Amino acid sequence: MMGGKAKGGLSPITAFVLGAASATIFLVFIFSNQHTRQPLEISPLETKRQFTAPSDHANFENKVNNTSSIQAVNKRTPKKQPYANQTSDDQHLQEMLRKAALDDNTIIMTSVNEAWAAPNSLLDSFFESFRVGENMERFLKHIFVVALDAKAYQRCKSLHPYCYFLKQEGLDLSGEQSYMKNVYLDLVWSKLKLQQRILELGYNLLFTDVDIAWFRDPFEYITLAPHISTSSDFYFGNPDDLGNYPNTGFIYFKSCKKNIKVMDYWHKSRKRFPENHDQFVFNEIKHEIVKKFGVRMKFLDTAHISGFCQLGRDLSKIATVHMTCCIGLENKLFDLKRILEDWRSYLAHPQWERQLGKIQWRFEGGRCIH
Repeated sequence: MMGGKAKGGLSPITAFVLGAASATIFLVFIFSNQHTRQPLEISPLETKRQFTAPSDHANFENKVNNTSSIQAVNKRTPKKQPYANQTSDDQHLQEMLRKAALDDNTIIMTSVNEAWAAPNSLLDSFFESFRVGENMERFLKHIFVVALDAKAYQRCKSLHPYCYFLKQEGLDLSGEQSYMKNVYLDLVWSKLKLQQRILELGYNLLFTDVDIAWFRDPFEYITLAPHISTSSDFYFGNPDDLGNYPNTGFIYFKSCKKNIKVMDYWHKSRKRFPENHDQFVFNEIKHEIVKKFGVRMKFLDTAHISGFCQLGRDLSKIATVHMTCCIGLENKLFDLKRILEDWRSYLAHPQWERQLGKIQWRFEGGRCIH
């Protein structure tokens, strides 16, 4: 009946009124709560949302900055192999490599002695090429310079933040070295053990001689598939052909166990060819390396990664130029400075003219360029 009482002593009307009131209170609570806690939605027209920092704003900023720094370090820190008895020099090396590395953990390494690092010598011209190249100055802060004597180290430190002194007990590698003499051979071989150590620490390595001009990004021609990518003194058109002649003055190694073994094998092979430099030995053992360690080797086209032995003529395609097939510091410097002048002249032409590919180097009056 309409006027009767429901179970529990409440009439149907009273129960209805109480139920309606409860529902109203619940809805009011829901909507008021949504007003104070809006969902984080981004509309199609909204590109950024402004968040209010906590009351302890300074502490909040410190936490954010510290977190960002840690993330940046973790992003760039390679996988390291444990070494129980690390020396202070090795720790110093690791810290410098960590700071100098590119974002993909690649080290760009070059080496200098006193003669090459002297004012107006090869190191100055090497750095200058990055400044006049196309968007190349960004690489300068990532170059790891290995000094082979104390004076080269001091000169390097006056110019650059990442200079490492590779001490050679009982050797004087400071002066201009006569090609293929004993001290010259010691100089060119001295860097291989350090290169191996860099690979062991988990870094990729691009070694570049200091008598090279960098005008465009060479990494555009270094692909991920090969274990080793090397420049060529003479390139015959097929990047996989071991008949090409390598030039190890510009060579890239991926960090992997195979390449660590390759580097060790290369260094030990000096005993088989005691009167020859590292590049000659590498060419002699390249077939052994591929077969024994299962690595893939790629030869870089001289149209892009070029040198005087087989010089790319089209400046619109050039990335680097190496003073190869050129003996003597004075001759290298003479032609390297001319190459830099030619590049500046090339950039002075309008873009449409540069793209035609008809602007070439000056050949008349050069010492080695041909």
